Amino acid sequence: MIPKITSGNYHYFKLSDIIRRELAAEEVDDPDIKQLQDKGNALRGQYGPGCLIKTLFSSITDGEIKLTAPNIVIDGIKNEGEVELLKSFANAYLFSIHASRTERCRRAIEDRRFENENDFNKADKRDEFENSKTGQQVKRCNYLADFIIVNDGHTAPTMATWHEDFVRDIYRHYIKLIENNVNGEDSPEISPSINEMCMTSAYAQSVMSSCLKRKVGSVIIDLEDISKPDDGHDRVIKYPCIISSGFNEVPMGSQKCIFHDDFQKCYRDHLQEEHAEKIKFCPSCGKGLDVKIICPTCKKEYDHYVKFCSGCQKEVKEVYRCPKCYIKVFEEHLPGDKKSPGKLLDMCRSLHAEEMAILRLAKGGGTQNKNLVLYATTQPCNLCANKIVSAGIKKVVYAEPYTMKEAAEILANGNVELERFEGVKSTAFFKLYH
Repeated sequence: MIPKITSGNYHYFKLSDIIRRELAAEEVDDPDIKQLQDKGNALRGQYGPGCLIKTLFSSITDGEIKLTAPNIVIDGIKNEGEVELLKSFANAYLFSIHASRTERCRRAIEDRRFENENDFNKADKRDEFENSKTGQQVKRCNYLADFIIVNDGHTAPTMATWHEDFVRDIYRHYIKLIENNVNGEDSPEISPSINEMCMTSAYAQSVMSSCLKRKVGSVIIDLEDISKPDDGHDRVIKYPCIISSGFNEVPMGSQKCIFHDDFQKCYRDHLQEEHAEKIKFCPSCGKGLDVKIICPTCKKEYDHYVKFCSGCQKEVKEVYRCPKCYIKVFEEHLPGDKKSPGKLLDMCRSLHAEEMAILRLAKGGGTQNKNLVLYATTQPCNLCANKIVSAGIKKVVYAEPYTMKEAAEILANGNVELERFEGVKSTAFFKLYH
């Protein structure tokens, strides 16, 4: 949840208010989270993924809502279609306000929005991602954000003072930058942070990846200490020197998955499809399966389970349910999916971005510097965490969460600091800093 900006230059809206209004018309006056999620999905299914944004703008255009300020803040964006619609406007920027699941759970229970941790986790995981174009897609929206703001570790006694400082910092560091850009003004007093510069470099690396699932980039920097005794201050400044970089890709000499002679898709998807061919009966109820899958993009029909359409070269997100017990058969029982046992991470043909950066570091002779910092567009997995610790890297900064508690434990045990990136992402970096 984004704190309200109280400046007279901004009018604040919550998309959930539109959903509440629709539910109120159905005599549901105090909806719970599930009712809000269900209704939001139903509205997007009926009117399109961006319908909540369209409804808000129509209310403004029709005069139903009187704007009290020239700029708009919209809270509660949960679907990629809403982001796509907003990004069609030149001066629209998306902020991802991040707090850990543990912290968000504590606040939600404290505010009496949930009774217990189980109820919160169920709603939160649904918010994170639903396998539907009209569903909850907060994880995807976070990936598309232009700014990441970390909102962790604040308790009720200090909340009022913190809230004012938090909003003031957002305005000074980011909103002012946007306002100056919109007005055609430079912002010499606001320069990129080291984290912003290095993370933008990592995102530039990620563009080189041919991965069909997730493009990841990484850079390793040597954070040199440079003293400046001539300015009358005893301070030390840090100067970053990029000494290695990498992106997730198959090893040199291997065919990229998309061009491979045998499958021309993600290799892990290929393995899952092969395994799915062996499932002739529902593992839960024993009902015989008659699989029919239609690609939602190009409408190509399949009589077997697929994850990647050969017609339009798009991921197929169509869910097949058992006609008797109605479970999501393949999501539940294929290795590497949902609740099924086993993972396919180790079957991926590619080097991870962090691995490539570490190998390149070693190939160049390494470094004797003790201040190595690795920047990754996605939080490292446990396999990469092992290598990060062994390479002597002291800190990892990541942009997109990829929750693996084993990875965090490996880094903590190896005395590697793990930090969530905060600031301007690459999508807006060159637009705002010039």
